[in-house]
Amino acid sequence: MKLYGSTTSPYVRRLRVWLEDVPHQFVNINIFNEEDRATLKSINPALKIPMLVDDWQAVFDSRVIFNYLNHKFEKEVTTIDDENAITLINAANDSFVELLLLSRSGIDVKQDLLFFNLQRERIDSTLTDLEEQLKLGAFQYWHFPAICLYCLIDWVLFRRLHDFAKYPEIQAFHEHHQSQKILQATDPRI
Repeated sequence: MKLYGSTTSPYVRRLRVWLEDVPHQFVNINIFNEEDRATLKSINPALKIPMLVDDWQAVFDSRVIFNYLNHKFEKEVTTIDDENAITLINAANDSFVELLLLSRSGIDVKQDLLFFNLQRERIDSTLTDLEEQLKLGAFQYWHFPAICLYCLIDWVLFRRLHDFAKYPEIQAFHEHHQSQKILQATDPRI
């Protein structure tokens, strides 16, 4: 079983962390490198990471990969609340990624334009809801939704995309988990 992705992707990292005790090979690829891009294209026509190859089966998207592997290994039970939390985390993560890519393309993402305003609104709304969920005791267990939340927060900090000052529960959650060995081993900064 091979997991393809980059060491800096929060979507890849969440799977690497979740697969900590599952034998697999991680293949680090740079999606902007010509040779690695050819590998990406040969497996996933959507040209996105992560992607998993398990024997003959290719699986795309971190959530689909998680569901596929969780079904295969019967590692954890997810509830509708877990699924909703993952949806919120992915929404914020997607908005941050879009803004980062646009910024790297030389576009001023601080402009007062519909697309940018919608991304900022989504980020604020989802972070506010996740902050409230943490206050109510959500994410107490180290399972896939908690891993996704940690990887989002840490990636945003790594990329210096947002200040979490108004989210003390999110900050406390990050601080509580950052000393885990698997999180240190998968830190995008190394």
